[in-house]
Amino acid sequence: MVKLSVSTAAKILSISRFEIQDQINTGKLQTHEGYVTTDSLRLAYPNINFHSEQDKLIEKMQQIKNKSMFKSAAIDIAQSEATKSFKTIIAGLKTKLYKEKIKRHHYEIVFKELSERLDLLEEHCHSKDRERLHKLKSWVGDQH
Repeated sequence: MVKLSVSTAAKILSISRFEIQDQINTGKLQTHEGYVTTDSLRLAYPNINFHSEQDKLIEKMQQIKNKSMFKSAAIDIAQSEATKSFKTIIAGLKTKLYKEKIKRHHYEIVFKELSERLDLLEEHCHSKDRERLHKLKSWVGDQH
């Protein structure tokens, strides 16, 4: 079934759009999803001879339109699925990043506490242990 707009049907029949619209309103001409079909035009205007080349061209245009609409819908579905996948991945990465930030903050607290305890230990340790303790503090400072 080939569907035509009211304007295209009027051009093919060499009549005005208003005449086509009037035929639709009176029920002489049937529409399908807002379009006029060539079958309906043939029934309403039996004396009008459609050129076979013109029919083929109209049919070809309709096929192209249908294919493009199908491809457009397929692309929309694919993009929608890709968007869902990306959102899921991003949500997972945000969760991992948040957990890593918490770990990093915990380690910063641990290193700060360790440095403070080493400072206190260095102040109260025996003089012969002080050099080793100082090296340990330097190593901990380099790791932080």
